[in-house]
Amino acid sequence: MSETQATDLLNRYSSGNCTVAEQQLVEAWYQELVNTGELEYGEGEKESIQDAIEAGLLQSIATEEMPYTEYAPVRRMHRTWWAAAAILVCLSGAVLYLQHKRELLAKAESTLKNDVEPGSNKAVLTLSNGKTIVLDDAANGEVAREGKAKVLKPDDGKLVYSPDNSGGDGPLAWNTLATPRSGQYQLRLPDGTKVWLNSESSIHYPTGFKGKERRVQITGEAYFEVTHDNQMPFIVDLPSKGGAGGGQVEVLGTHFNVNAYGDESAIKTTLLEGKVKVVEKTATVQQTAILSPGEQAVIPNSNRIQVRKAAIDNVVAWKNGLFHFESADIKTVMRQLARWYDVEVVYEGAVKNEPLFVEISRNTRLSDVLKVLKESGSAKFSIEGKKIIVK
Repeated sequence: MSETQATDLLNRYSSGNCTVAEQQLVEAWYQELVNTGELEYGEGEKESIQDAIEAGLLQSIATEEMPYTEYAPVRRMHRTWWAAAAILVCLSGAVLYLQHKRELLAKAESTLKNDVEPGSNKAVLTLSNGKTIVLDDAANGEVAREGKAKVLKPDDGKLVYSPDNSGGDGPLAWNTLATPRSGQYQLRLPDGTKVWLNSESSIHYPTGFKGKERRVQITGEAYFEVTHDNQMPFIVDLPSKGGAGGGQVEVLGTHFNVNAYGDESAIKTTLLEGKVKVVEKTATVQQTAILSPGEQAVIPNSNRIQVRKAAIDNVVAWKNGLFHFESADIKTVMRQLARWYDVEVVYEGAVKNEPLFVEISRNTRLSDVLKVLKESGSAKFSIEGKKIIVK
């Protein structure tokens, strides 16, 4: 070690700016000087540790007895410590963030822990003699006979009546197909007309058509693709609304949707193809509206038919396996969810009435649907058993 190096080391030691290794080296050398008795004191005065070490170091330099390793200056140690501290702070922050994230996710999972599976193909068939058949439990194949009519279940979710069941002079046999909440089903009538039933809906129909008309009655929501027959119009009887007489939809052959749920504010008939006549009968007057494709007839509680342009994608989304909302309010959305997932909806406090624009598969679990709605900023949700809390 040179004299310059020794002096630099002692200066850093005395100012407290040396490394831990340098501090240990200097103090070890001092202890060695004490042990060998090489320190000298003036009368009544003890030498400072720096003076004593300096004297020893200078002697060591002259005799080359002092090994020396070039140690990094303390500022590097400080810098390394600062970087390490910064890394620790970042890591600690990351750990805390991830822990907080996990807590939030756990809380969210806990909030939605009672998840609800989506609806499925299920319905109950009631025969003319009152016998009921749970179709989702019935095996594929022939499930019943009604006179000449064979009632077939070709696969899950469909019910088919054999054609040409109108012979005979006796009265028509009537069946009812009903879906529960969280159910849907398809039906093919004896004339080939196809019907899709939404959840919590029903259709009452004959097992064969004869006479001058083909007449059925519905509740809830149904989509029709009617087989064309000029000689025998197809008539859908609508339930009454607001305590007044019911109405009907008259068609020859067309595609249309009827939404006639009791908890909706109006009965809506939407035409996709062909032409229909919507008739509303009250105790004092009968109103009529002719629809063209893309139009919708609305019969509110006031029983005055209103015709407007329809949002077709929104109307038939359910039939195509989707929730599709265009400018829908939260309560309209929640009514659909309640029927499809068979849950009760409870509102806590005031909820936003901002329009929602959402499309998502109806095969999605309830919690995932609610997450999509929450991201839209419409409301906050929690699931408690078979109940949705909307805040």
